[in-house]
Amino acid sequence: MVLRPARTEECAALTDLVLRSKAHWGYSDAFMESCREELAVTPERLATQPCYVLERDGRPAGIWALDLSDRVPEVALMFADPAVIGSGAGRILWQHMAAVLRRMGHDRVQLDADPNAEPFYERMGCRQIGTNASPSTGRILKRYEADASVVLTTKRLILRCYAPGEDEALYPIMSDPVTMRFWPQPYDREGVAGWVNRWIESYAENGYGRWAMLDRETGQRIGDAGLIRTVLMGQEVIDLGYIIHNPYWRQGYAVEAAAAIRDHSFDVLGLPRLVANMAHDHAGSARVAEKIGMAKVAEFDNPRNRNIRTFFYALDNPNAGP
Repeated sequence: MVLRPARTEECAALTDLVLRSKAHWGYSDAFMESCREELAVTPERLATQPCYVLERDGRPAGIWALDLSDRVPEVALMFADPAVIGSGAGRILWQHMAAVLRRMGHDRVQLDADPNAEPFYERMGCRQIGTNASPSTGRILKRYEADASVVLTTKRLILRCYAPGEDEALYPIMSDPVTMRFWPQPYDREGVAGWVNRWIESYAENGYGRWAMLDRETGQRIGDAGLIRTVLMGQEVIDLGYIIHNPYWRQGYAVEAAAAIRDHSFDVLGLPRLVANMAHDHAGSARVAEKIGMAKVAEFDNPRNRNIRTFFYALDNPNAGP
C-alpha cells in the first residue's frame, strides 16, 4: 500500500469510493443522497484541505481529509473501500493523518462519528467529548477528540511523543541499573534530558523518533520504544529499539510495541528497511527481533557499547518495490 496526496483529476473516483464506503453500512438511497454534497471530493476541497489517498495495487483503497478552518482540526473524511474494510486500512489512514497533524504542529483533532465507525475511532484512542448534529442529515452523532501526540495504540499500550520537560518522569526508568544493564551505563539526569530533547527534535526533522510507552488502561509508564536514524556497521539505518522497565519484563510488552512500530514503519512511513542491534548476551531482545520477523545478518564489536560483541538484525519492507 502507498499513501500519496489526492489528485484533482480523480475527484469523481474518490467521491465514488467515499459514497460506497458510507453505503456499506446499509443506508438507503435517500439517506446517501442527503450526504452526497457533504462527502464529495471536489477540487475546492483539495485546494483547502490536506487530503491523502491510500493506494493498493495501483488503485485508491482509502482516503482521509482534514478541515483546518477552526482552531482544532476536524476529520472531514476518513473512508476505506468496502473491499479492504477489516484489513487494517483504516488504521493506516488514521496513523498517517495523525503523523501529518504532528508535522503541522497540531496536538488535537476532533470528529463527529458515524455510529458504525464509533468502535474504530475508540480503538484509535478517541474519547467522546459531546454530541453534534450532522449538517446533512440532522442525526445526533457522538463527537470525539484524539490526542495527536499519540503515535500508536495497541491492545495494552500507548506510544506517544515526548513533551518538553518529560525527562523527570522518564528518569526512574533510564537510571535503573537493572533495566539498563545491557547499555553502556544507566543515564544520569542530564543524559535523560538530552534523550527526550533529541527525540522532540527528531519528530520535526524525521517524522519519528523514540516514544514514551504507557499502559493503555492505567497510564503507567512502562518504557520507551521507537526509531532512530543512525549509522551502524558503516550503514545509514533506521534502528528499531525498545527499553522495558524491569518490573514489566517477560510480559510481552516489547514484542507488542515492536510489532506495532514495524507495521507503522512500513505501512505508514514507507521505510524500506528496519534493523535492530543488541548485546550478544541480551537473549530477550534478540527474541523480540525474531518474533517480529527480523533475522540476524551480522555481528560486530560495538564501539558505542564497550566494544562488546553485538548482534545485527534486519527486516526489509515487503511492500517496497525492487
